[in-house]
Amino acid sequence: LSIANFRYRPAGRELTEAALDTINRRIVNRLVGEGSFFLAPTILKGRTALRVCIVNFRTREEDLNFLLDESARIGAEEARRV
Repeated sequence: LSIANFRYRPAGRELTEAALDTINRRIVNRLVGEGSFFLAPTILKGRTALRVCIVNFRTREEDLNFLLDESARIGAEEARRV
């Protein structure tokens, strides 16, 4: 399957589920807005998550690592704002 969903949740920090939903929406908006990736938000069990669909046969492990690294970087920046 080419679809994966994940959710940013910072380690060692207690945030409300609503705050995490906001952070995850902001991550998607920034990644798409910066042109780094095209992914979409989705709702799983009532919570916002990031949804990526990998269809390009040229996608490499490094590309996925970059997606996760950028998501974590932006998530950390956004977590400081809430």
